[in-house]
Amino acid sequence: MDSIKRLLPYLAPHKTRFLQACCAMLGVALTNGLSVWLLKPAVDFVFIKADVQMLKLLVAAIPLVFLLKMVLQYMQSYLMSWLGQRITQRIREDLFRHMHELSMDFFWKRKSGEILSRLTNDLGNLASGLHFVPLYMVRDSLTVVVLIFVMFYIYWQFALIAIIAIPLAGAVLTVLGRKLRSASRQSQEIMGEIYHRFQESLQGMLVVKAFNYESGAIHKFGRENDLFFDQMMRYFRATALSGPLMEFLGSLLLACIVYQAGWAIFRHRMTTGDFFTFLGSFFAAYQPIKNLSQLNSTLQMALSAADRIFSILEEKPTVRESPRPVLFKTLRFGITLENVSFRYPERDQWALRNVDLHVKPGEILGVAGPSGSGKTTLVHLLLRLFDPTEGRILLDGADLRDFSVSSLRDHVGLVTQDTVLFNDTVYGNIALSKPGAPVEVVRRALEVADAAAFVDQMPQGGETQLGDRGLRLSGGQRQRLAIARAVIKEPSILVLDEATSNLDSASEKVVQQAMERLYKGRTVVLIAHRLSTLQNADRIAVLHRGELVESGRHSALVAKGGVYATLYKFQQLGAEQPAAAAEGPGSSPEAALRSEPAA
Repeated sequence: MDSIKRLLPYLAPHKTRFLQACCAMLGVALTNGLSVWLLKPAVDFVFIKADVQMLKLLVAAIPLVFLLKMVLQYMQSYLMSWLGQRITQRIREDLFRHMHELSMDFFWKRKSGEILSRLTNDLGNLASGLHFVPLYMVRDSLTVVVLIFVMFYIYWQFALIAIIAIPLAGAVLTVLGRKLRSASRQSQEIMGEIYHRFQESLQGMLVVKAFNYESGAIHKFGRENDLFFDQMMRYFRATALSGPLMEFLGSLLLACIVYQAGWAIFRHRMTTGDFFTFLGSFFAAYQPIKNLSQLNSTLQMALSAADRIFSILEEKPTVRESPRPVLFKTLRFGITLENVSFRYPERDQWALRNVDLHVKPGEILGVAGPSGSGKTTLVHLLLRLFDPTEGRILLDGADLRDFSVSSLRDHVGLVTQDTVLFNDTVYGNIALSKPGAPVEVVRRALEVADAAAFVDQMPQGGETQLGDRGLRLSGGQRQRLAIARAVIKEPSILVLDEATSNLDSASEKVVQQAMERLYKGRTVVLIAHRLSTLQNADRIAVLHRGELVESGRHSALVAKGGVYATLYKFQQLGAEQPAAAAEGPGSSPEAALRSEPAA
């Protein structure tokens, strides 16, 4: 009932069309009753009394009744299809909009394949339910009511026997409905895992093939596919049982009615026409009742899908806008972290712990530390993708949570190591933050990022479609487009998160020069694994195990001989972390740092 109540607001704007569809369904039910009623004059007057006038009337009436029924059936089907598609369209839009309003912890806790399953598979099941369930439930229920009325009018004693089928059918549907709902919900959850496996393999096909992991991926997929098969067979077993079981119950009632009707005809209590009309009504009612029993499976699958869809719509963002948000314009006094601690959802380990840090306006702050020390977490908090678990972050002395989230992000430029490009044109990807920006503005951003030359060499220049994730470009080209994307925002705060870590030396040099053009007049937070890129920073903050352990200029930190010096020594020796890890314990910077206390 909760899911049905949640669907009612989507139906409310279209209640006129729904009422029109219901009227058409009522018309279909009445024509079904009328077509059965025509059996009485056909048998009593035409076949028994040989009434020629009645024969002519029936020959004219029968096609008219079925023509009217055809028109009404078309109207009901079209209107219900329109309603189902329109409601699904609105729910799909609400889902997409709501997902963009949710905080990052929602996506952190869930697999993207599971979310995709709800947007596709579950919505498809719900659309099917919205189309067929009201159509068959209203039309067939009305048809049964009309036909029962005909049976009561013909011979009410037999009609009482016939309606015994209704509570029997209700009991059967209740028992089977529980099984259908359970099997449907579990199958939809498994389908989410199947979507996830497909997505994993599609995105990671290079790794799958490079490591000969095809058989392992296929094995995992096969195991989940088998589980899906088992759950679907539970669902289909219950579906397959409902129709034959209803048919058997109906045959018992039919045998009883035929026996009683035979004696009534023998005793002249009913005519042959009455008997055939009653029997026709009984058989005509059987198909709608059978439809209703089979419709239960569609209903349960649709309700299960609705439960899963509305569970997303009921999610609340953990990063909430202030009731009276302040617009962030520019940084005047700096960024301050006061005793900031943070722990990711469903994790016990602290990503950051008791961090106190102040960044002056216009300062270039480098952030260094071994893998897992909390560098990227710092970026997440500055962009307010998450809120600190403890402590607070201040911009010009005001809590970050007091600012409008959109105005804050409007003034923060971000370049990360994994550049995300959309299947859009070059210009479309650059102007994400300024849709419809003039071409001249986009061109200036490309020039600052040293990207204009290679963009001009593309087939359609800036109007070239980049394809899925921009894979047609090299790593350096993607990074320079990411820089141009940050430039066009004209941010007062620039955050560079390992922006050159995935590039070769030549590309890194070009990208580094492009980034340095952005530094002037901006506060820069520069996170880097390669410490050589931090040497010209005004100050370097060193994180280790989520704590701020050192701070100072490059030369002072190297001379100090602490965490930073250890990392720098390994990089100077050419001991890259993956290679060092393969050599054994104690050969990586992380291993070396574990062997000594944090400074």
